[in-house]
Amino acid sequence: MERMKEFILSPEEIYYIGKVSGGKYLDYDYIAAMKDIGKRGKIKQQEILDSLERKEYAQEDFLGNLEVEPACIEILQPLYQGMYESELILREEAGESVHYKFHHMENRITSVECRSQEYRIRVQDKEGIERMLSPLLENNVQTEKKEAYIATDQAERSIILKGTHIGKDTCLYFYAEKGGYFYEMDPKQAEEKILRLVEKNVVCEQVKKILTGD
Repeated sequence: MERMKEFILSPEEIYYIGKVSGGKYLDYDYIAAMKDIGKRGKIKQQEILDSLERKEYAQEDFLGNLEVEPACIEILQPLYQGMYESELILREEAGESVHYKFHHMENRITSVECRSQEYRIRVQDKEGIERMLSPLLENNVQTEKKEAYIATDQAERSIILKGTHIGKDTCLYFYAEKGGYFYEMDPKQAEEKILRLVEKNVVCEQVKKILTGD
């Protein structure tokens, strides 16, 4: 097979490939997204195998066993073996959202764009992550008067940022955006629903740092 750079998998297919390739663990979000995989057992497994074969991500060997393409396993390896995971969720109040996961393994990064039951998976690098972030974070237009504080329910968009060193620590950040300005939780405020103004470049640098693992 021609060398893969990206492909689409369901949560069930991600789980199955990890299982047959000797994966150490899998982010629980993928497992939670699976549809009743434990209820139909072998039937469900056959559906997964058939789907992988149709997509040409797996093929039969001489004995009739279905083997997942090594190129596919190679790209997915950071999901099951990597020691650092980062995550970005951008949620518009209108209902639109963007959800990315980045799995880091030594000098390799695999990105996963999470969409319902179709996960877009691709080889990624730190420069690619920064290019991806530019239209998501930096091209916003400041259209309203700057406010020093806002309430969480005034936000037009929320940003959830997460970084996890497997088996060690997890950091979690929450930012909000209104009128092109960014806001964060104010530790001096007893009321958690009040957010304070923060410089956009501070937010962008924090996002880049967490997502790229620097």
